[in-house]
Amino acid sequence: MERKVKVLLALAWALSIVCSLYAGYALAPWLEARHGVSKPKANVIIVWEHAGGTDVLYTGNVITDIGEEHLRDMAANGGTFNAIKYISIGNATASTSLTDLSSEYDRQAGNVVTWVNNGDYAYNCTYKWTFSETVTLNAAGLHWASSGTGNLFAVANFAQTTFHSNDNCTIKWIITFDAN
Repeated sequence: MERKVKVLLALAWALSIVCSLYAGYALAPWLEARHGVSKPKANVIIVWEHAGGTDVLYTGNVITDIGEEHLRDMAANGGTFNAIKYISIGNATASTSLTDLSSEYDRQAGNVVTWVNNGDYAYNCTYKWTFSETVTLNAAGLHWASSGTGNLFAVANFAQTTFHSNDNCTIKWIITFDAN
């Protein structure tokens, strides 16, 4: 009889471990959502209007090291800072170490709209280019200055695309402040 009790206790113990592991696995998505675990999301929308139709690309961005430093300085030191609202297009390979696009075709002040994104404060920065020449591009940048170097907050890559005269390219950057 004593041996049966020991075997039953061992089985109950093993079964409780299996059930605990399964419960943790099953509840993980719910717990992550409650605790604000961030997941990479597409926050840059690129709309290419061309003679053959319209293509839409959703991609993420890389915040640069100088972008993080700039944001930290804005929050920690106060003072006068330019808005992060200038969008550039050109060519580059996204990297945290970038301070500028490798080659910048153009930079313009985006139209800024503030809003609340699923409970977090956010803003969109949007600009639409109409090309007057053929140009091949693969990157967009978000800046805190209308010109100059060393002010690249974030960069997003897209497939190398050749834009022709009268093509349109709209870049919409969605910036969400989610520090939870």
